[in-house]
Amino acid sequence: MIQRRYAPLYVTFGLSILTIVALFTVNGRFFPDLNLMTAIWVYIVLDVALIATLIWGLFSKDKTVRVFSLVGNLGLIVPLSIWIFLLVLANGISEA
Repeated sequence: MIQRRYAPLYVTFGLSILTIVALFTVNGRFFPDLNLMTAIWVYIVLDVALIATLIWGLFSKDKTVRVFSLVGNLGLIVPLSIWIFLLVLANGISEA
C-alpha cells in the first residue's frame, strides 16, 4: 500500500518521467505539423504541475520528503523554465 506521506515524491517522479518524455517527443520529428505555441503550452502545463508538486512537498511534515521534493522539483523546474523562455524567444523572433 502506498503511504500518503511519500505521495509528493511519487508525483514528482511521475512528472519527471513525463517531462523527459515530453522533451524528446514534442518536436517536429514526431509531429511534423506541430505549432510552436502548442509545444510551449505543453511545457508550461508541466512547469505549473511541477511548481504545484513543489508546494505540496514543502508542506509535508517529513523532512526527507521536503528535501527531496525541493531538490527534485527545482532540478526540473529551472531547466524547463529556461527551455520555455528560449522557445518563447524563438517564437517571437519567427513571428517578427
